[in-house]
Amino acid sequence: MATRKTKQPRKKAPTQSTVSVEEQVAEALTEKPNKTTAEHANARVPSLGERVTTGSSGTVFTITRVSEKDVDLQLPGTNIERFRVPVDDLRYVDAPKEPSRSSKRAKPAINLEEVRERIATAQQSSIDQFSRDIAILKKYLKSKGIEQDALDELDQLCNDTEKRWRAAVETIEGLLEN
Repeated sequence: MATRKTKQPRKKAPTQSTVSVEEQVAEALTEKPNKTTAEHANARVPSLGERVTTGSSGTVFTITRVSEKDVDLQLPGTNIERFRVPVDDLRYVDAPKEPSRSSKRAKPAINLEEVRERIATAQQSSIDQFSRDIAILKKYLKSKGIEQDALDELDQLCNDTEKRWRAAVETIEGLLEN
């Protein structure tokens, strides 16, 4: 069985001059409108929960997700959502929300009785532990035949520590009252 060869139609000659890939890329980049940094700085950044419309539509959507270039929108009260809507296509319904700027942060409420109780507990625990350690040290030093003057010095150290604790507690309570 003989097969016939069919003639391939001739390709038409290009009507335009052939442009290299580099030239096409350069041309595409020059045609693309570039936003200036001032426009980017003045562009409104969408935030979650804002109400917007898109294009010429009057439908009001709520923003449910925000990324750098696009947002996700939801029609309130329905399951209708629009995904990856470009930020440039948004028209804001509400005025921009001003970030709240408080000059001072509100101080958390302090339970003074609880603080005083904790300080007293720390004071008592510290003094008791220190006194026990000094008593053990004195007993050891007596067994080794150390002079009484050294033992008296340890007693004085214990008394000075108690006085310093009392002064610190008074200072702290004075600061808490203010």
